[in-house]
Amino acid sequence: MQRRKKRKKAEDDINPDSWLATYSDTITLLLTFFILLYSMSAVDSQKLKELSESLKHSLTGNTDIAEVEDVTDLKFKTGNSDYEDLSKKLDNTIKSNGLTDVIKIREEDRGIVLQLDESILFDPGKAELKENSREVLEIITTIVNDTDNDVLVEGNTDNIPMNNEVFQSNWELSTARAVSVVRYFVGNQSLKPTRFAVKGYGEYKPLVDNSTPENRATNRRVDILMVEQKEKK
Repeated sequence: MQRRKKRKKAEDDINPDSWLATYSDTITLLLTFFILLYSMSAVDSQKLKELSESLKHSLTGNTDIAEVEDVTDLKFKTGNSDYEDLSKKLDNTIKSNGLTDVIKIREEDRGIVLQLDESILFDPGKAELKENSREVLEIITTIVNDTDNDVLVEGNTDNIPMNNEVFQSNWELSTARAVSVVRYFVGNQSLKPTRFAVKGYGEYKPLVDNSTPENRATNRRVDILMVEQKEKK
């Protein structure tokens, strides 16, 4: 009688859900593995999906699964991305033409920005391109011609109110300046108009605060954005 009680107690102490701890650890390790793969490089998404589906079916006990190619067949892209190559190419072009003081490069999530100060392109309060600005724009034309990226031209001003006989606000001035640049690319250089778009931000997209004359000069600019091309799947 005593033995039966002991045996019954031992059976009661067995946890029927103990396998869940091992299962959870396995799933966590697999998740970490795939996150690591994704963070290191761009993975062939179709093959990764097939592998993921196979693992899922295996873990749920479903043996009716499609054959999956070996993990080593997953293709990883190595080296610089097209975006990094474009950045280096732009930097080299600007340096080789001695334009580092004229054109500044900014890298943003949306693409690479060529920043041109107002003084290079326009007289104060005007939207007609200066004659000597064309040399700089010709260099940028060469850059645009060598890529397939879409181009967004953005006009920006400082926060000094604008109200003359032509422009009633900084919105209008900044937009007109962006249009003048695009008109040069399309009309004078015969670039495809379908690649271009225009925005005028007025004083509402400053790079720095407008507290000093130097900062206001920095904010009076035209940005030419080489839009980053998303990788096609």
